[in-house]
Amino acid sequence: MKSFVSYLQGLYSAYLSDIAVRIPPLRVDSERDASRLLSLVRSRGLSFLMIDLPTAGKHFDRALSSGHLSSFCIAGFRPYKRGTSVPRLFKGLMLRVFDENGVLRSDPDITSISLLRQLFYGAKKVEVACSDSRTWEHVHEFFQTDRGVRLPSLNWDEDLLRTDNLPRLHFGDVDVTVPVPLLDLIGDDDQDEVPPAIDPALYDATQSVADIVASSLGVFEGSEWRAKHGPGAVSDQHHTFFKYDFPSWPDKLGSVFPMAEFAFANLASWADFANNEGSSDLFSSHEFPSKLIAVPKTLKGPRLIASEPVAHQWCQQMIKDYFVDRLASTPIASSIHFRDQTFNQEAARLASHNQTHVTVDLSSASDRISCWSVERLFRRLPSLVSALHASRTRWISNEIDKCSPRFHKLRKFSCMGSACTFPVQTYLFTVLAISSVLYSRGWKYTIHNIRRVSKEVLVFGDDIIVPVDGWDALQGLLGGLGLEINQQKTYGSGSFRESCGLDAFDGNDVTPTYSITYPEVSRPESIASCVETHNNFFAKGLWATAEFVKSKVASLRRFRLMNVPVGSGAFGFTSYYCDNDHLRSRYNRDLQRMEYRADVLSSTTKRVLPKSDSLLLQYFTVARVAPLFLEGDRLGIAKRARTNLRPRWVVLA
Repeated sequence: MKSFVSYLQGLYSAYLSDIAVRIPPLRVDSERDASRLLSLVRSRGLSFLMIDLPTAGKHFDRALSSGHLSSFCIAGFRPYKRGTSVPRLFKGLMLRVFDENGVLRSDPDITSISLLRQLFYGAKKVEVACSDSRTWEHVHEFFQTDRGVRLPSLNWDEDLLRTDNLPRLHFGDVDVTVPVPLLDLIGDDDQDEVPPAIDPALYDATQSVADIVASSLGVFEGSEWRAKHGPGAVSDQHHTFFKYDFPSWPDKLGSVFPMAEFAFANLASWADFANNEGSSDLFSSHEFPSKLIAVPKTLKGPRLIASEPVAHQWCQQMIKDYFVDRLASTPIASSIHFRDQTFNQEAARLASHNQTHVTVDLSSASDRISCWSVERLFRRLPSLVSALHASRTRWISNEIDKCSPRFHKLRKFSCMGSACTFPVQTYLFTVLAISSVLYSRGWKYTIHNIRRVSKEVLVFGDDIIVPVDGWDALQGLLGGLGLEINQQKTYGSGSFRESCGLDAFDGNDVTPTYSITYPEVSRPESIASCVETHNNFFAKGLWATAEFVKSKVASLRRFRLMNVPVGSGAFGFTSYYCDNDHLRSRYNRDLQRMEYRADVLSSTTKRVLPKSDSLLLQYFTVARVAPLFLEGDRLGIAKRARTNLRPRWVVLA
């Protein structure tokens, strides 16, 4: 940890040197800021860079949106003089964006905004393990959130879902046993004022749009879609086991996905299995719970995900494939791009300039989506609702925090880790956003109008971009369905917007470069991360910062990396002057080119072929996507991939 603190201190010192070069009048201020910053890090530790500075950054972003900078109320950010909200730290840059009264200037310096956000967020995403107390706090919050999720109308806790009443369900149904969450409006500090009741016509609009979209999806038939296994962990198998040897196939799952059809390569394999006297020991009808996992994210807290049972994950992938493929036939196709975030990013950049759209972010969105909402979203498709019910894991196990439940019956629809989570929440939020716009404009709920509005709405997971005129109605819908808006990352006024990793101010990209880790000989992936960080700083013209990262890698005296041209795509440090005299070179007479002996990033995966009939199921699954050319190509049990840096003769791209 000391090495990490030292690395980040040097990184920020180099960055402030770059600021002095970029804006010469701020040379003295940059030197003072460097001294103050290093003093704060020494006194407060790594938490100042990873928690306090990002918190100040959120305050700064909100000020860009509102047009007024209020006092920070954060340690290390006291005002530089009485009567002003501008802090001593980074004062020079701040005064190029706000005046002494904290009012946003009519022509704020975009460069200063970008540099300030780099200072605030540069260490935000450093991957370190947080303290146990913070992990336990997040686990406790996970269970608290789930207890507040609305109960479904159908019998989701039973093995066989009864869908007779499904067509009669409606988003406007009132459940007097569950209070509707109060809506916390942006900019509304009056907590005593009760928000007005939601117009029933808004729920009618939502249900109409949901029915039209569901009808266009078509009936779900599992045999038409591709199942697959992902690389992630599962809750009922060790990573060394063969995932195609399913340890269990619960009765609930088999009601929609029969084991004979989906767990074997063909019926002959199933017949051999069924006639085997020991078959009952191979497949269990017991439904295993998902397993709560804390993945290191930041010093502030981990990311909580759930590893699913292998059979559930297998069938969830079929439903995901169905959603992705059938999207093109729906009238909301223009709003969703499952594999491309650039549409949302460009829309956010444009919205920061023309201010016609609101960028919305939700807090723990997947943890608040209820089966109640899913029922109504797809009420026209009993086949799909039955499949979602069958592949849903009802229980979760917790081995992280002993003070939280060991086993817990989930009320939410699904956790992060389920293959159904992302597509279902994307469809839900798209329907809510389009319904809000149609309702606000008084348009009829037709396929034509849904297509028109779909061109103005973009949704990627819980990142929503909606026209300003539909924002008020959308807030009401989200609150009525038990969802919580992340006020810190939702922007509807001013010239600042953010979505899908891009931050923009008045049409300009002000996204910072994040430092993820520091270089270590024992972790080749850390070297690859530092090379990428160097190249990102280099692309932004922060030469001293890029050179600092490069020097830290060179100081290890272990790796020989190339200098490569800008935009070449080759692995190495980007440079305008590709001097590689530090590397051995040779002239390849066969290929008539100059080559250099440099370390190249490689990833190796060993595979073991199991002695099992289920290998045939894997063959049919993998070969369905692309033909297999070599024996054992993509077949068998894949061991965990190893990232290495190996010396190779390479050509200068």
